[in-house]
Amino acid sequence: MAQTSPVDDHSSSMIEQPVGDIVSDCTSRARPDANPEHHRLQGRYCRLELLNSNTSSTTIKQLYDAFKPMEQTHFTYLAYGPFETVDQFVEFIRKKELPSSNTILYSIIVNDRAVGFLSYLRIKEHQATIEIGHVNFSQQLVHTRQGTEAIYLLLQHAFDTLGYRRVEWQCYSLNANSRKAALRLGFQYEGTWLKAWICKGRSRDNVWHSIVDDEWPLVKQEFERWLNEDNFDANGQQLTRLNAAQVNPRRNKLSA
Repeated sequence: MAQTSPVDDHSSSMIEQPVGDIVSDCTSRARPDANPEHHRLQGRYCRLELLNSNTSSTTIKQLYDAFKPMEQTHFTYLAYGPFETVDQFVEFIRKKELPSSNTILYSIIVNDRAVGFLSYLRIKEHQATIEIGHVNFSQQLVHTRQGTEAIYLLLQHAFDTLGYRRVEWQCYSLNANSRKAALRLGFQYEGTWLKAWICKGRSRDNVWHSIVDDEWPLVKQEFERWLNEDNFDANGQQLTRLNAAQVNPRRNKLSA
């Protein structure tokens, strides 16, 4: 976590210019997939497994089939899809595996079946920042504790295991579901980039959110409270809502 050095504080009046706090640990962070022990992230209700060219054809077919019933609406705000064939989906996975893509995909496994995928991307090891994206939940994951836990597992791995300072969430400005999900999960809105992309021939504005390391402990505590088995009834329905956005201590911290 960033700390201000009591010895070498360049924000002193000697230069009469404001500067940021000194970062005590400027070492490069490890990539999430660097350690084979981290290729599987086990949760209470689901697990994440690397999704790449070594993934079994069974898992890939399960993912492909999971999105078929909703593909006409599911891929509206994404730069890819729908996939007409399994081979097209496999080619998408291979492209994301290339170093130039800077993406690490994970399949989401519930009861030993792949029902969605998500990823880290825009990984900047030297700056200790990373993004969670390509969040693709099939209908089996939407509004479930497994889906929430899948995001929690990536956040926990990025902050607690790898020591990243910032985790980002970027989405299409018109994707209301993604924007609401980001806020529910504790990400804070940071701004909108106008005409950032051309996506499927249409102009796209990108909305940015983030959680930073000194906010994570309280956000993590709220995730763990909500994910506790005592928060769900016999039918798996939540008894209380996740209030990660409300517990994030950034409120009133940012100014224009």
